[in-house]
Amino acid sequence: MKIKNFKFWFLILGLSVFLTESNSFAQKKVKINHNTFGAIKARQIGPAGMSGRIAALDAVDKDPRIIYIGAASGGVWKSKNAGTTFKPVFDKYTQSIGALRIDQKNPKTVWVGTGEPWVRNSVSVGNGIFKTTDGGDNWKFLGLKETERIGRIRIDPNNSDIVYVAALGHLWGPNKERGLYKTIDGGKTWQNILFVNENTGCTDVAIDSKNPQIVYAAMWEFGRKAYTFNSGGPGSGLHKSTDGGKTWKKLSKDLPKGELGRIAISVSEIDPNIVYAVVEAKKSALYRSKNKGESWEKMNTTRSVTERPFYFAYVLADPIDTNRVYKPGFNLVVSNNGGKNFSSPSVQGGRYHSDLHALYIGKKDNNLLYIGTDGGLYISVDKGNTWRICRNLPLSQFYRVSADMETPYNVYGGLQDNGSWFGPSKSPGGINNSDWTGVGFGDGFCVYADPKDNNIVFWQYQGGEIARAHIKTNEFKSIKPYKTDDIEDLRFNWNTPVVFSKDGDRMYVGAQYLYVTENKGDSWKRISPDLTTDNPLKQKQEESGGLTIDNSTAENHCAIFTINESPLDKNVIWAGTDDGNIQVTADGGKNWTNLTPNVPGLPANTWCSYIEPSNYDKATAYATFDGHRNNDMNPYLYKTTDFGKTWVSLSDKNLKIYNHIIKEDPVNPDLLFLGTEFGLYVSINGGKLWSQFKGKVPNVSVRDMVIHARENDLILGTHGRGIMIIDDITPLRELKQDVLSTELTFLKSRDYVIDALGMTQ
Repeated sequence: MKIKNFKFWFLILGLSVFLTESNSFAQKKVKINHNTFGAIKARQIGPAGMSGRIAALDAVDKDPRIIYIGAASGGVWKSKNAGTTFKPVFDKYTQSIGALRIDQKNPKTVWVGTGEPWVRNSVSVGNGIFKTTDGGDNWKFLGLKETERIGRIRIDPNNSDIVYVAALGHLWGPNKERGLYKTIDGGKTWQNILFVNENTGCTDVAIDSKNPQIVYAAMWEFGRKAYTFNSGGPGSGLHKSTDGGKTWKKLSKDLPKGELGRIAISVSEIDPNIVYAVVEAKKSALYRSKNKGESWEKMNTTRSVTERPFYFAYVLADPIDTNRVYKPGFNLVVSNNGGKNFSSPSVQGGRYHSDLHALYIGKKDNNLLYIGTDGGLYISVDKGNTWRICRNLPLSQFYRVSADMETPYNVYGGLQDNGSWFGPSKSPGGINNSDWTGVGFGDGFCVYADPKDNNIVFWQYQGGEIARAHIKTNEFKSIKPYKTDDIEDLRFNWNTPVVFSKDGDRMYVGAQYLYVTENKGDSWKRISPDLTTDNPLKQKQEESGGLTIDNSTAENHCAIFTINESPLDKNVIWAGTDDGNIQVTADGGKNWTNLTPNVPGLPANTWCSYIEPSNYDKATAYATFDGHRNNDMNPYLYKTTDFGKTWVSLSDKNLKIYNHIIKEDPVNPDLLFLGTEFGLYVSINGGKLWSQFKGKVPNVSVRDMVIHARENDLILGTHGRGIMIIDDITPLRELKQDVLSTELTFLKSRDYVIDALGMTQ
């Protein structure tokens, strides 16, 4: 075998679309849009083995091999063969899915409500309701855009044009577009038939299968902030209509007194006199009615039935057995006596992932169960005694990514509720699930290979916990910085930043203070004062949750969220906090300057999501801010060229949603990449104009990015579709206005090495 280097050239044929009628192409500026990037596409490398959170699912009752799943932030997927293979069918639209319903009379008609209803700290946002009439090939937007998240969709079993939609509304602030909506013309028009107030939404709706004029609706008063959430209030309650939603009665007999929280409801399909409700209250419980909700009996108060209502408010009556009812939660529990006693099915094989949000029970054969979990889709054909995971749904939710310098290089990252992993960027025959290696547990965030020794991996999980592990020996050491006697308790963001310097000699971690280590975490040095606003009102996480206290460190606040050292000067360090500060030091941490007042047009307390020091000038940096936790979905991105004394906005009309990260190309300073909640954007003129990159990158949340120094690959860490790689961005570096203004251009690409066994090249 002989190996020879070949120089390849990349040809952008798509530029021909910019020819003008007058043939004066070279004299005119070309409009830059997604077509500018020609045939350049990303490739998905997974992982799919651990999958990701599924928020909703449904199957065709007459042929349950046909399955649709709605991912929390990974779109809609369809299987025609009981999960053997899946195909994404919703990539052009918002990837956060809240509800999904098949019209069983016309199974090619499917309704999708966007915006996840399991409203943890890291959820995305939706933008209304969509419908397909051809099995997912084409979709039509049907409105309700400002409802933000949809919890349930119900179709009248006698009239497919009548549909009810439970809309939660804005999670992070009040708004009017919430409550229960109804259409009687297949989605052409909508009427809000149940509205309580601007802080109360509808989370669940159920229909009497034999008399669809009887409708039940669960209303929930709920609010989130970056540092706390509150479940419950006077707006919450269970309502019933007997005339299709024209009039309503609030059900209260035998139900808890006082303020209520989230409520889940299920009506038995074979005996609609039986109604189940899991009610969050000071003493939460499962209730059952035998007379269509007119009176109730308290059935069960065990933790497995009532736990974590904001995340697990779901109950489902068996469609065949009137005594059997399922309650998904941390685990799946089932009752065979109408809710009096619950137990987990005796799992004899194939355990499932914890945290369940969706369940389908076979209508003809109730042995068949599909469950949607934080770790993907599982299938049982024996009422839950054995399970099979569908390891073909790459829905992994990465928070941060990194890469090493191996050949081929490995990609590292941390996943929501699925630990920390690394895997190869390429592999002969393609990358398999078995190529990925797990290195950490819990909720994974930052993961790095030691720049000097690839056998050592640093990984971080919730609460600011940091570990150093040796891959070959399995040695493990916790290296989290701890408080000293002269300071208060340390505060670590849920997604604590851990970064290495460019030379690999230093590692930084952020609490409210900035710490640095030069010995792989054996000891730490504090190099800053408190860089946050230190607002005591935002540090009461022990009170978070409302009626059901919930303190998982997810609401930790007033902490550093982003850190970066200048690649040109190790003494220049930038830090941004989750409560809106951006700070810089030019002397290695001896003195710090709060730059926040210098940023024009930035609302107070807007989360600083990323700071990118320039590769060309140590006084230049880029910063992104994310205001969605303040109910502000606008993009905020800025550039400074004088160490933050002044800033200019780089936002333009093409950016519609909040952003997470900005990266400057190390070869072409005018080439910038922006990761937003709805996809990847690119600028080839220094941020003056942004265009969405649509080459196999859906409208998914791009949380992190790395430009590989050797391979020139752009690596995307998405929160919902795993890792994506745009191979060799060298052609993008050549895309300048003078190049675009020519009719045909050859663009330089990287050197490739071709191996050919037994051939001379």
